[in-house]
Amino acid sequence: MEPIRAVIVKCDRLIAPFDEPARDMLVLNQTLSDYQEKLLTARGVSFERVHEDAVTAALKPDPAVKPDPTLVFDETLYFSREFLDEFLSRSRQSGATTTQACLKDGLFSNQLAILQEAHSREGFTAFPLFYTSTGTLDRSAATPITIDVDEYSESGNFPPHMLGKDNFKFSVTTRPILGVSESIHIGLVNMAANFARIGRLRRPGPLAAIRTLIALATAFTLDRTALKARALRALSHIDPTAEVHPTAVVEGSVIGPRAKIGAYAVIRFSVVGTGAFVDDHAGIKFSTIGEGAYIANNNVIFFTTVYPGAFLISGPYHFCCFGRNTAIMNSIPADYRLDGKTVRVVTSRGVRDTGLRFTGSIVGHETRIAAGLIFPPGRTIPGGLTLYPDPARVLNELEPDIAERGSVWFLKDGRLSDGG
Repeated sequence: MEPIRAVIVKCDRLIAPFDEPARDMLVLNQTLSDYQEKLLTARGVSFERVHEDAVTAALKPDPAVKPDPTLVFDETLYFSREFLDEFLSRSRQSGATTTQACLKDGLFSNQLAILQEAHSREGFTAFPLFYTSTGTLDRSAATPITIDVDEYSESGNFPPHMLGKDNFKFSVTTRPILGVSESIHIGLVNMAANFARIGRLRRPGPLAAIRTLIALATAFTLDRTALKARALRALSHIDPTAEVHPTAVVEGSVIGPRAKIGAYAVIRFSVVGTGAFVDDHAGIKFSTIGEGAYIANNNVIFFTTVYPGAFLISGPYHFCCFGRNTAIMNSIPADYRLDGKTVRVVTSRGVRDTGLRFTGSIVGHETRIAAGLIFPPGRTIPGGLTLYPDPARVLNELEPDIAERGSVWFLKDGRLSDGG
């Protein structure tokens, strides 16, 4: 295969509420920039990061030397190795000197590739990922390489009246591509990356396949559900230093070093980071738990991204994103509009409709939320705040002779009243 280079175009715009550039956002517990560099290095691609005004010089640093074929992409982009491989292969086959990666409209684009700054055309969306063999880049003249990423789908068990249709399907693909330019994208890109990881479980490597065969051969049962559970357990990666209670269920997941999983906890299709603590009876599904995060007993985390050091009590927390060192005390981020309308969110370009029925809240770094607060779907909470409920709904004071004065009381303005 011919040598190839990459030029990554820097973007310093900060994304609220984390107030960090896209390159510093975590994707399955690693920064997007680290992910990009590991992906390119694994394919033997040399790379450099430059600002937009330096792209031309970076494409052809030595005019006397024939340039190697070069990838050019914005550092706000997440794409899997499978997507990159297909884009490169089809770009070479096309014979075009410059190509652009495009996502064909479908289930994935409707669910995860939403509110993108990429250019939409009829039937596909063009992303800022280019291939050039000439050492120059004319974005407007690039030949589109349209990739249909929809591979598999899983069904959700929702009643028809909640969605207006018989069932809910979500896309599981090993070939996602997404831009990260808004706060809602932080959770969506983690979902996409996790779905890509789950999709690869359908085609396990040799060692994983051997572990799975051994697990099935020693199951001593023909029950299909039990065999599937054993296979998913075998396909999980549990670090030798992690402590997983023997009653816990771990299926299709990654458990990091020194993580602790309590009794009867359920970890399904999720990633649990280094030193994270998942207490007894907690349920983690299709989610990412950051390093050192604490998930209290009986908590339910579903399609949610939890940054390092987050402390989550009670829940449930669905379709949410919690920043670094947040503390959420028995509050409720609602994720569904009972009027059946799709959820609208605040973006850098104003209030936009996501087209989604389910969307939780995004809480910035270091924010602490006391018990008793309720947030409508799609809310973004800035970092560095401490939020309390209405004092009138909090019992602040008890009279010393309350037991002698009667047994029926009402909460009024933070104090108990006998109704008189």
